[in-house]
Amino acid sequence: MKELLELEKQFQRAKYLTFTVVAGCLTIALAAVVLSLNYAHNFSKRIFILNRGVALEAFSGNIMDNRAAEAKHHVARFHELFFTVSPDPTSIETNVKKAFFLCDESAKKLYDNLREQRFYDQIITSNITQRVSIDSVSIDLRYYPYPVVAYLKLVQERATARSTRTLITQVEMVDVNRSDANPNGFLMRNFRVYSTSQPIEENIVR
Repeated sequence: MKELLELEKQFQRAKYLTFTVVAGCLTIALAAVVLSLNYAHNFSKRIFILNRGVALEAFSGNIMDNRAAEAKHHVARFHELFFTVSPDPTSIETNVKKAFFLCDESAKKLYDNLREQRFYDQIITSNITQRVSIDSVSIDLRYYPYPVVAYLKLVQERATARSTRTLITQVEMVDVNRSDANPNGFLMRNFRVYSTSQPIEENIVR
């Protein structure tokens, strides 16, 4: 009888051991499958570009992952091209033409208004340089067209004086095809200047 009980205990231990081994093997196999799928998914994002015999590694991703940064760069680039002015007609025309690729006809209308007011003529004859400093760009990608508000400062500098003006602009942005002239694939619409502060004048001591 004792032998039968001992055999029964050994059988139970062997059964539990077998179950434990099988469960462990299944866990290891499942973990291996999950890790393999994860590795294959991550590897599929890797792209190798051959450049003059050298393999360069790149990674693919969702286009929206970096869309906000691209939008802010687009807005900042437009303001830099449009508002950075030097007393050189060729430079003004070159920058403005580049800016027109980034915005619709609303930018052209503002440019024409400034020309009619002889703004650029005064810049040239007075030998004034104007540069823009971007404080911040706010964009909400939850809505389309994307609403954008930009806060910036315009600095005009003469030989003996400098004036600073705060500027707030608002636009709407839509997606367009990327190109060499528009690498971020955005187009600004309804460009508006909402408010400007009175310029702050300061003398330059040389």
